[in-house]
Amino acid sequence: MKLLMKLILLSVMLAACSENNYADIDGELLFTATSIDTNASDYKTPTFIGVDDQVRQSLLRDLNATEQATKEQIRQRLLIELALFSSSTDQTLTELENITVQLQQYSEANTADVEIMAAYGSALSFQAIFYQHNLGKMNFVSRKGMRLMDRAIKQAPNNLGARVLRGVSYANMPDFLNRAQFAVTDLSLVKEQMATQSDNTFIDFINYYLAMALAKNEQLQPAKQLWSSLSQQPDSPWASKATARLKEI
Repeated sequence: MKLLMKLILLSVMLAACSENNYADIDGELLFTATSIDTNASDYKTPTFIGVDDQVRQSLLRDLNATEQATKEQIRQRLLIELALFSSSTDQTLTELENITVQLQQYSEANTADVEIMAAYGSALSFQAIFYQHNLGKMNFVSRKGMRLMDRAIKQAPNNLGARVLRGVSYANMPDFLNRAQFAVTDLSLVKEQMATQSDNTFIDFINYYLAMALAKNEQLQPAKQLWSSLSQQPDSPWASKATARLKEI
């Protein structure tokens, strides 16, 4: 099944995933992470949504219990719901479509919010796995999703929340789509900028997906080093996942 999925994705998406640049759905030229200047110091940290499901579920319960949610609470809830869905073992297209619609509505009403724009793109790209028997739909959602994420980074290259969303999304994509190098760029930047501003659990989360991106980018040695380090931290929620990855390679 995995091989079939990769072959289908390859046939419909490869042309949309060049290593340099491409035009988005509105004709705007979007550039990859390597063409963006990130020398500015005004980095915006990601919205806090927790880094494991237990914390996220607790946050979500509190947010859903709020009678009159603020704008910030609404966007935090949307980001948490997407994160919980992504880590769930019981995923349905209906649930993902509901999350996607809510992200789309918020994004279209708040066009300057690049973190939500990237989340909307991530949710769209995720839908592709449910459309392996509908190549046209798979092609549309995957291309639009990637372009939204790239547009978010182009619009605000120092927004680390958008970088996390694109980095994790691209790290999860098949290696033949050539997006891993941009995931490495995104997640390395986030790690560098957040090293002194966040707890170890967040950095563990970044390191896990950075290692995944490195492995797909044929940088196996640094990937193994990151996963090995994580696997030796029994208190980290990412230790067991890192151990499983080491066994795979």
